[in-house]
Amino acid sequence: MTLHGIPKPTYRAFELLHRLGRERLLVDGLHHTVDGWVVRDREVRRLTVLMTNHALPRHAIDTERARVTLTGASEPRQAFVERIDRGHANPKREWRAGGSPVYLDPDLLEHLQAVSRVSREPVRCDCDVGTVRFEMTLPAHAVAAVTLEF
Repeated sequence: MTLHGIPKPTYRAFELLHRLGRERLLVDGLHHTVDGWVVRDREVRRLTVLMTNHALPRHAIDTERARVTLTGASEPRQAFVERIDRGHANPKREWRAGGSPVYLDPDLLEHLQAVSRVSREPVRCDCDVGTVRFEMTLPAHAVAAVTLEF
């Protein structure tokens, strides 16, 4: 968090991790910058696909398109994504756009608190019998948590 109590993207990533279920499922597929984990929470009938697109400093990284296929899954009643990237849950960008002030007035502080939050956006899934598919664009150094509720 910042000196003013504004959560940074790393803080928000830990919030996403905290809400994951307890049962990690097998993930197949390799990529040099995109990683993914699938975690099920049986208590609330929810499954989360957590994806990152990350590279070490001075290593090449681009925006990537991830295609996810879940087998043995029923059609979700709701699917949404929560993102952390340059344009989502990123108060530093807004702080810089506001002139990078050392002292924050109450309006700017409230605005930065709001833009630091992770918001939910709907995700369109294609469903067949026992299979759910979706695609997600991951900018460089992004985190995306796609949650399917059953």
